[in-house]
Amino acid sequence: MTMHVVLGDGEMTKKELTETLSDLWKADEEAEQTFWFVIQGKSDPSTTDQNLVKWMESNDIYYEVITDDADAMHAVYTQPQDTHVAKQLSRKVLNLLNSKPEEGEEAELLALFFSDDSSATEDRWLNQVCQDVFDAGFKVRALNDGLLEVDLAPVEEEEEPAEEEADNVVPIKKAAAKAPAKKAAAKKAAASDTEVSEEDEVTAEADADEPLTREALEELELPALKEIAAAKGLSFPPRTRMTTYIDAILGEDRPSVEVTPVDEPQAAALNGVNVDDLADLIADRLIQRLAEALQ
Repeated sequence: MTMHVVLGDGEMTKKELTETLSDLWKADEEAEQTFWFVIQGKSDPSTTDQNLVKWMESNDIYYEVITDDADAMHAVYTQPQDTHVAKQLSRKVLNLLNSKPEEGEEAELLALFFSDDSSATEDRWLNQVCQDVFDAGFKVRALNDGLLEVDLAPVEEEEEPAEEEADNVVPIKKAAAKAPAKKAAAKKAAASDTEVSEEDEVTAEADADEPLTREALEELELPALKEIAAAKGLSFPPRTRMTTYIDAILGEDRPSVEVTPVDEPQAAALNGVNVDDLADLIADRLIQRLAEALQ
């Protein structure tokens, strides 16, 4: 990839950010491609945003900025080669993805997700941009989640085999429980409607009994993880990341923060009498006496 568009309000450590950017740079150099960015210009950039800008400027990396208000941008953005102002972010990002890369160059969106929860309010706008970019045929990856590719395709229900065939065949997805190499996993995912013989079923069931490890699952492509999750009766909404699939398959759900609801304030009581009611009664009496005194 050559043109990397970075959007989002998520954060990552300086060490993790530096290592990830260095990996991107190295990959582009090995592919003999240029390496540059379009980043979101903010009035109040996070520490991660500032570290990203400082890394690019210290390494003389070409970058441009997209913002909704150029005059309100923070002073940290000192060396952008170009500034794009847009009120409709999705439309402008798509325009840049289609027009900015030169011949032979590619482009992708690197998302800084605020939360692992795909329904988080903080990520709502970013999710929409990611969906629009994905639908336009561009790759979307999570910058703060190991550059894992984000799948935003609609979930399709798998057809079950006919009853008369159920005793003799088994869907190929059962064999995917054993961690294959990435190429093999992609082939199996593409052949999800293919069926195997009774002899292969024995091998598939034996493989399925082997314990799954995080290392093995991380070697799989997303389609293979979907197959394993479906075999375990797990289903996920679009834009679910690979780490979420892996955590669920292993039964290692990430901890969430519990929010304790605040009790509704109750009116104070004095000797069984509601203080608010008593105050209202006294006020009424005072008003009545004042009115009588003025007559």
